[in-house]
Amino acid sequence: MKLNWLPSTCTLGNLGLGSLSLYFTIQERYSLALLMIMLAAICDVLDGLLARILQCTSEFGKQLDSLADIISFGLAPTFLILLYRLEDADWIGPAAAVFFLICGALRLARFNLSAPSKGFVGMPITAAGVILSMISLLDERMKPGLVIGLMALLSVMMISRIPFPSLKKSFNRK
Repeated sequence: MKLNWLPSTCTLGNLGLGSLSLYFTIQERYSLALLMIMLAAICDVLDGLLARILQCTSEFGKQLDSLADIISFGLAPTFLILLYRLEDADWIGPAAAVFFLICGALRLARFNLSAPSKGFVGMPITAAGVILSMISLLDERMKPGLVIGLMALLSVMMISRIPFPSLKKSFNRK
């Protein structure tokens, strides 16, 4: 039985959950918005893992994954942080959010053009989006300036040349 459709289904789950996060953020249901981002991260890990296990990686899957990731780990976290933590941050909050999105898109584009390797160059957008969402939402003591600083740091880490480990090769079939 062919299960080649399974990885793309997980990717679409990632996209759907990221979209639901935006919906819950707009409704000011911030805990649910965070939960959707966390579930999207699980789907993001599963899609690549299943594609490698089922030996059905494809250029289509790679591009679809990046489109889902920019919504679930770029747009959804920035909206969540802007509306929940940075609503009174004047122009600097939206500027930091736009910078985070731009860096996330650059990171994804660079990943899509790079040759397969044993690790990542720059922090993956999934990690950056999850860290931003969790820390900013779960620590009520964080001041807006610190949230903006965290967003800037994560943005720079995404476009940096810093190597980050990947478990991908561990799951490839021989």
